[in-house]
Amino acid sequence: MNSTDNALRNELAQLTSRLMADELTTAEDARLTEILNAHPELIDEYADQLHLDQLLSTNLYAAVPDGISLETLEADTETEDAPVVVKATAAGAAGSGFGYLTQVSVVVVLLLLVGSFVWFRENGETNIAEEPVAVTPKRLLELPAVKFVGMLLDTEDAVWEDEELGDDITYGTRFAAGKQLWLKSGIARIRFESGAGVVLEGPAQIELRSSMNAKLNYGKLAAYVPDEAHGFTVDTPKMEIVDQGTRFGTVVDPFGKAEVHVFEGEVDIKPKAQAEQPRILKASQAVLFTRGNTQGADIRVTPTKFADVPTPEQLVAAKSGNYPPLEAVPFEAEAPFNEFALLHINTALPKNILAGEAFEYRATSLSEQTGGVGFSHEGWWADPNFTRLMVPEQRLQWGGLEGGPMVLQSRGHHHAYPALAHRMARKLAEPLPEEFYFSLLVKYEGLDEDDFFGLWFDESLGGMGTSHSRVPTVGIKEGKWFARFSVKNERFLEQPINNQTNLLVGRLSFHGKTGHPDYLSLWINPTGDRSETPDVRVHYTFAGKCLESINAVGVRIGQYTEVSDSLFVDRLVIGKTFESVTQPVEN
Repeated sequence: MNSTDNALRNELAQLTSRLMADELTTAEDARLTEILNAHPELIDEYADQLHLDQLLSTNLYAAVPDGISLETLEADTETEDAPVVVKATAAGAAGSGFGYLTQVSVVVVLLLLVGSFVWFRENGETNIAEEPVAVTPKRLLELPAVKFVGMLLDTEDAVWEDEELGDDITYGTRFAAGKQLWLKSGIARIRFESGAGVVLEGPAQIELRSSMNAKLNYGKLAAYVPDEAHGFTVDTPKMEIVDQGTRFGTVVDPFGKAEVHVFEGEVDIKPKAQAEQPRILKASQAVLFTRGNTQGADIRVTPTKFADVPTPEQLVAAKSGNYPPLEAVPFEAEAPFNEFALLHINTALPKNILAGEAFEYRATSLSEQTGGVGFSHEGWWADPNFTRLMVPEQRLQWGGLEGGPMVLQSRGHHHAYPALAHRMARKLAEPLPEEFYFSLLVKYEGLDEDDFFGLWFDESLGGMGTSHSRVPTVGIKEGKWFARFSVKNERFLEQPINNQTNLLVGRLSFHGKTGHPDYLSLWINPTGDRSETPDVRVHYTFAGKCLESINAVGVRIGQYTEVSDSLFVDRLVIGKTFESVTQPVEN
């Protein structure tokens, strides 16, 4: 680190200290903002210093749980037969700056001190004969029960920084009062025990204080508050936002700015400075607060600035304490099954291909099936609630290409389940070459402008919260065919026809020296030799993920797709040439 970096960090530390002491001048305020804007890599250090000051200013003695005192740790001379229980309550856990773990630590330290004193007194050497004394039962410690106040519902490309839970927090994880979460990037949805639901967008830091209260130190948050959680409050460093039956959003940045947007109902805004007046915001109103304008300035309400809040169905499903839901959602009708259809296995796959799947198994579930060509021995991952193998009334067919006797049916998204509706995914046996072609027979029932399905290629399977939104993908979006490297770099084609079989053909190629795919080409229902004339071609931009290799393939359904919709797929083929993925099967 050079002297310039040290000088800049020292200046930032001095300005931050003056800010926390309320001694920052207007010129210093401008300089602080200038440093953070010019050097975003210092924002984390700035936020850490603010957080450290908050911890150091916390009353240490407040960490001792209510109901515990030094006197209760002394022996009760009036009771000799029954064990004495030290009882602690968790009533003050939510308001404590150090949280539940600190309270338990204080209790343990006190017990160790008392126990050490007793041990040395009873075991120390002495020449004086002692009279035998009655032994009293050892004192027991009854720790306060953990009070859970929130639960993680789902995530989208979330990157966490959590020493306790790691960087991949499982859906359904419950959080105790006082839990602090650092979301470095991505989206996370949380249900509070009161019934309120929030969506957090990183970078963000939030403390879950109670079932009715959270503190947003910085970041972006939107909330849906049903009637039973009326009065739910979000604290920020400068104000309290109190729900009065509403949907609202707030943005807090490390520079001291804050926005409040009300989408439905109203909220009470209560500044923490006594000299400032409270304010009521109603639906379709928004206000911006800065250090120079603590009363706020009206701005345009912007719902699209925020991610989608948890659905009412998600909040209801999580009341049981388990999430995602454990109950299977039955299909409208049982899957027709025909043993005769499976007499000829892999009839839909051509020869000399890199990988392929015909979905022909003697089962109705694709999960853990290990057939196909060129895939890992680990088998398919598939959502058993929303996918099934079935025999259709008619095989999927386009031109001279015909699917096999069975297809994979994937249903749309049920709003009680996580927003990212993954349907199937599998690792490849070997990384795909620098240029390859792929094809898929596909039919969609229930098509409208809200529907989405994507066939993606990535370097790994990822987790349930991985959206694969920044990797090569083809499919249907907003009622049209599309191809993309990322959501910021996508191209659209004509609208598909509902309930009609289509042939999708794609090519992913490495043309440059970047070491990752450069071009994604897409053909829809090609006829003849059209290997050099794709319907659309997308060039890689830095908004996409830099892939070193392609090791996995999968399908995802859109968040707003109706659960009654169905996507039917068959004959997934990956090959080295256009002809290898579009040729009919040799009899």
